[in-house]
Amino acid sequence: MTVESAATRVAADLRQRVLSGDLRPGTRLSQQQIATEYGVSRMPARDALQTLANEGLFDVSAASAVVRRLSIGELQELYELRGAVEPMLTRLAVPNVGRAELTQMAALLDKMDSGCTPTQWLEHNSAFHALVFTRANRPTMVHLTEQLRRLTDRYLYLHVGVFGDQAHLHEEHRQIFDAVSRGDANAAADLTSAHLATSHEFILRFLLDSELTSADHIGSHPLVSFGTTAPSGVATS
Repeated sequence: MTVESAATRVAADLRQRVLSGDLRPGTRLSQQQIATEYGVSRMPARDALQTLANEGLFDVSAASAVVRRLSIGELQELYELRGAVEPMLTRLAVPNVGRAELTQMAALLDKMDSGCTPTQWLEHNSAFHALVFTRANRPTMVHLTEQLRRLTDRYLYLHVGVFGDQAHLHEEHRQIFDAVSRGDANAAADLTSAHLATSHEFILRFLLDSELTSADHIGSHPLVSFGTTAPSGVATS
C-alpha cells in the first residue's frame, strides 16, 4: 500500500469517528498512536492528520492533534459565507448543467432517500450540489465553496446523524433539482439560499439547546458530549 493510499484510508476512518462523536472534542491523538492503531508508518499518520486539520476537524501540532470543538460562532460564520457565495455560484452554473449532470443528480437523490448511513448521505449530498456549482466556471469561488462545505460537514452530520430530521432536506433537494432541470437559474439560486438557511437554523437551535441544557445541569442532552462552545454575546443561560 502506498503512503498516499494509507493516509487516505486512515483519514477516512478518523473522519468518520470524529463526525459520529466516537472521537470526542478535546481528544488528543499522537502520530505514533495512530500509526500503531492503523498499522502504518508515521508518515501516512501525519498526512492523514494534516488532511483532517485542513477540513477543520483537528488542531495539529508537531507530533499530535486534538479534535476541535464545535463552535456556534464558527457555525454561523460558515453559513454566512456559504449563503453569500453558493447561491451566486449556483445561478452562474445552472445554464451549464447538462443531461449527464441531471441524470447523476437524480440517482443521488434516490440514494439519499433510501436510508443510507449519515456518512454516505453526506457524501451523496456533497456530490449532488457539486454537480451544479462546479459548472459555474469560477475556479476560485468553486474552491472556496468546496472548502466551506468540508468545514460545514461536521455540523451537518448532527442534522442527519444525531437528530435525523431529513424530510425537509429531501424536499428541498427535489425542489433544487426541479429548478435546475428546467434551467431556472434564479429559482435554483433562491432555493439554494433557503436550503442553507434552513439547515443553519436547525443546527443552530440544536446547539443552543445543548448549551442551555449543559449550563442548567439538567440531564444529558445528546449534543452536550460533542463539546459545543458558544461565542461571546450568545446567551447560554
